[in-house]
Amino acid sequence: MKKNFIYIVSILLLGAFSSCSDFLDRYPQDELSDGSFWKTQTDAEMAVSYLYECLPTWDTDEDINSDNAVHGIKWAAGNQSKGIYDPADYSWSSEYSYIRQANLVLEKIQEMELSEEAYKQIEGQARFFRAYIYFTLIRQFGAVPYIDKPLELTDVDNITRMPREEVYAKVMEDFDVAISYLPEEWDADNAARVTKGAAMAMKARAALYYNDWEVAMTEAKNVMDMNRYELYDKENTGKYKELFWEVADGCDEFILYVQYNAPNKTHYLIGWECFPTLGWGGLNPTQSLVDAFEDIEGAPISESKIYDPKNPFANRDPRCEVNILHDGEEMYGVTIKVAPLKSSGNTGIAQHGDATATGYYQQKWLDPSIDPVSTGWEMGKDWVTIRYAEVLLTYAEAKNELSPLDPSAFDAVNQVRRRVGMPDLQNTDASKPTYCPTQDALRQRIRNEWRVEFALEGGKRPWDIRRWGIAKEVLNAPFEGLRYKIVDDPNAPAEDGGKRCILYEGDPIKLTGSRYEDHNYLLPVPQTELDLNPGLGQNPGYN
Repeated sequence: MKKNFIYIVSILLLGAFSSCSDFLDRYPQDELSDGSFWKTQTDAEMAVSYLYECLPTWDTDEDINSDNAVHGIKWAAGNQSKGIYDPADYSWSSEYSYIRQANLVLEKIQEMELSEEAYKQIEGQARFFRAYIYFTLIRQFGAVPYIDKPLELTDVDNITRMPREEVYAKVMEDFDVAISYLPEEWDADNAARVTKGAAMAMKARAALYYNDWEVAMTEAKNVMDMNRYELYDKENTGKYKELFWEVADGCDEFILYVQYNAPNKTHYLIGWECFPTLGWGGLNPTQSLVDAFEDIEGAPISESKIYDPKNPFANRDPRCEVNILHDGEEMYGVTIKVAPLKSSGNTGIAQHGDATATGYYQQKWLDPSIDPVSTGWEMGKDWVTIRYAEVLLTYAEAKNELSPLDPSAFDAVNQVRRRVGMPDLQNTDASKPTYCPTQDALRQRIRNEWRVEFALEGGKRPWDIRRWGIAKEVLNAPFEGLRYKIVDDPNAPAEDGGKRCILYEGDPIKLTGSRYEDHNYLLPVPQTELDLNPGLGQNPGYN
C-alpha cells in the first residue's frame, strides 16, 4: 500500500534558486531572511526536503549510452549515445544548486534550537545528499570544485577543481556521518526519506565504482546484516515481473525511491518507453542485450545445448521475457508484429518514424493494470534509486575481488538468480554450465548478472562498462538488431506486395551504434562553466 510522503518545498526556498542559472558564477542574491526563516524544526525539515528533488526520476534512458539499447524515438537520442561528447551538451549548475542548499542547511542548523534527534536526522539527510551529488559529479567529470559552505559573491572568482581522490575522501566522510545519524526507518508519513540502510548502500555504490573493494564489501554486508531488506518474491513464485509494476511499491526490496501516487503525482514511463498499441519506439533493446540472457540451464547462449536461434525466446532466463517485448507477444490487446511489412501495422520495423529500430521493444515497465491509451501518461509507479538486488551484487563482486571464489560471493549472486528460478553458479561440478572454476570466470558471470538484472533501468550499464574498462570494446563494436530476411511469397497479403518476412534468419539489422575513446571515461567539463571561469580547465582529450 502506498505511503503518503510528500516532499514539502517552500516557495521561499525555491526562490533562493530562481536566479541561479550557474551556481559557480552567479550566486543567488535573494537570501532567505534569518528573521523569517530558520527558526523552527519545521523550517529545517522544509529546507532539507528540497534536496530530495535531486534524486533521479528519469534515468532509464541512460541505457542508450551503453550497448543495451538504442532510442526508437529517434529525435530523443542524445549526442552521447552516438559517441559525440560535446562540452556544450553538459551542465552541472543544478547539482551545485543542491550542494549549496545542503551547505545552507548544515550551516543554519548550527544556530537553531533543535532536539538532538531532530538535529541528527536533518544533518544526516543533508550530508547524504551532499555526498551523493558529489559522487555523481566526480563519476562524470573527475576533478570538480568542492564547496562545503554557502559562498559569498566575492568567493566565486577563486573557484578551482579539487582532485577526484580528495573529493571522494570527503564523500566517504559525509556518508559516514549520514550512516551514523540517520534512522533505520521513518514513520509511515515519511517512509520515502533516506535511511541508514540507504546511506550504506549508496556508499557501497560509490566505493564499487572506484574499486574500493573493502569499503564496498563492508557496507553492502552491513546492509545485508540489518535483516530489513529482502528480494521481492524471493521464493520464486512467478511474481518477479510485478517488481516493476505499481503493485510492488513499498516492498522490502526498495531501499531508496521517489514516491509517486497517481493521479496526484505521476509520470509517463509507459507512454515514453513503449506504447505498444501505437508501436512507439521508446527504448529498443539491442541484440547484444537479448543475447546476454542465459538459457534456463544457466549456460550463455553461445555455449548452450538447448538454445534454438530460430526460436530464441524459448528456454531462456525468465528475465529475458520480463525485459524484451518481441514478435508474437500480446500486450494490451495488441499482438506485436515486428516484420518490416505493411501487415505488421504500427509495431513493425521502420513502419513509422518512432517504430522499433532493433526489432524489439522494452517490456519491463508495462504494467497490465494501466491502460496505456487512457492512463498511460499518468503512471504512479515509484521511481527506485536503490534496490536490495544491487546490494547483493555489490557484495558478490567486491568479495570475489578480495577473496576469489569465496562461498559468500556465490551465495549473494545466487540469491538474485534463485528468485527467478535460475540455477546457482558454483565451482564444484564442472559438468554443469554454471561452473565457475576461476576468479575471472565468476567475475564475468557476476558482471553479466548486473547487466540482465538491471537491464533498461537506472542507467547502471553506462557506468558499469566504464568502471570495468570495457567501454571501448563494447561501444566500438557493431550495434545490431534481430536477424530477418525477406522472401517472395505469392500467398502473402496483398499489402505486402508478394513478400514475406522470416525472422531470426538472414542478416542482422545494422544500427548506427556509438564510439568511445579512452579519454571519454570522463565527460567534458561543461562549456558554460568554462566560458564563465576558464581557470577550471577542460578534461584531457576535449578541445
